Amino acid sequence: MSDALGGGGGSGQRSSSLSLVVLFVAAIAVGAASQAPAGVGGSAKPIVVGAARFTHLPRGWRTFDRDFGLLTRRGADVHSYALSWPYKPGPFGWANSMPPRAIAVNIILIRRNPGRSTANLCAATPHLLGFPRIRRLPLRLPRTTSDRQEGQPRVLEYRVFGRLDESYNVDLRVDINSIHPTPTMMRTAQTVVSGIRFPRWPRLKRC
Repeated sequence: MSDALGGGGGSGQRSSSLSLVVLFVAAIAVGAASQAPAGVGGSAKPIVVGAARFTHLPRGWRTFDRDFGLLTRRGADVHSYALSWPYKPGPFGWANSMPPRAIAVNIILIRRNPGRSTANLCAATPHLLGFPRIRRLPLRLPRTTSDRQEGQPRVLEYRVFGRLDESYNVDLRVDINSIHPTPTMMRTAQTVVSGIRFPRWPRLKRC
């Protein structure tokens, strides 16, 4: 064994070398543990954040609002939507299956940094241009719009952007597959939007 290790020393020398190796490995393990992020190895519970929920839907509507995310220092985002037709989730999404006069209410809650910013988002939400603070609920749709659903020139899109305290930024889009929505269609869309319930996301020093 001593020849295989490249030396002719006695057992005391081998014992001393082995002790040094053990101490070196232990030092590496302690250093790695001290640099591990919070939550690694079960030291902290995941922080789950939920989506906006739809609480008032007309007959025949379907809701998809069970999404959730895990809040980290990089933030989180969750998505929910409600549709006026019997859509079955598929690989191409609901936007490609809207029948005439159909309505879709789509909402994303976002606590993310724009660009390459790496600021810690455990405690606050970025204040983005075009996302003013939401001071009153329920949200109100604009009366008119010149926006369209991407790739669908005949589908009008009504947009509302804002920030709900420091919980998250809100991206709400209501799509109507009609170039001239009727007052009834607009009232229906507003009823669904008025029934949205927004969760509170935690604000923590670390996450």
